[in-house]
Amino acid sequence: MIGYYMMLLQVKRQQIARLTACRGQLEGKQGEFQANEPKCTEPELTAKTWFGSLADKFDEIRESGIKAPYQDIQGTQFSAAYSAIAAKIAELQAEIASIEAIIAQLRAAEDAKAQS
Repeated sequence: MIGYYMMLLQVKRQQIARLTACRGQLEGKQGEFQANEPKCTEPELTAKTWFGSLADKFDEIRESGIKAPYQDIQGTQFSAAYSAIAAKIAELQAEIASIEAIIAQLRAAEDAKAQS
């Protein structure tokens, strides 16, 4: 019986390790995302490259249709992902504490049985 809980404990710890690694990779991707944000409005439109009402409409599309959703991903959606990972890690840590308590109880029961 203790063997089952020890195995379960190991699985939960591995899940936490994977989530922690995932969070690290996500932080790297968020950094890349932030570094690439200026590309949403490239190339810059000037009087020499493109101007007029079509250029203005194109610029509006870049701002509202590309840059705004990009910033939403960069901020809100990354934050939601971090929160979900943190919540799952906290849940797993609570499960680990519960499993460790069960293991301690089982060992205490085995010790009591062995002494009698």
